[in-house]
Amino acid sequence: MKSSCWRPCRNGRSGGSLVDKDLARTKLTHIASNLALLDSKSALPLENFLTNVDQQYVVLHALQLAIQAAMDLAAHFVADEGWEVPARSGQVFSVLAERSVISAEIASRLRTMAAFRNLIVHEYGEVNLKTVYEIWHRSLDDLREFAAAVMKDIESDESV
Repeated sequence: MKSSCWRPCRNGRSGGSLVDKDLARTKLTHIASNLALLDSKSALPLENFLTNVDQQYVVLHALQLAIQAAMDLAAHFVADEGWEVPARSGQVFSVLAERSVISAEIASRLRTMAAFRNLIVHEYGEVNLKTVYEIWHRSLDDLREFAAAVMKDIESDESV
């Protein structure tokens, strides 16, 4: 673990943020690139999406990767700050909300997205493609808001 910091940490320790900013920027880039891909496909009508397996795979994979990058970034943020890491991966968003990095509202929506990602990855059940389409068209801003909050936090560390 790194031993010195240059600003007061939010958790009350002396020193400053220990978050690996290069890693954070890499994860933020992964989120942004997958959101850009999803945005580029957003004009696809629901009817076409439901019948086009190639587009379904592209959307599912890009959603999975964007959500995973957000989960990874949140987990690294929590661990690097020395905060208690929750047992369930989606709960890392709650820790960030408790520490005022993101809002409780965004944390709640991102926990739902993490559960959706688990459904995709672990095939807990059949994925409802209409639900995928809705998430694709209604939830990307949650990931953008998360990324903006983390970036703001990182940039505020650098300006101190």
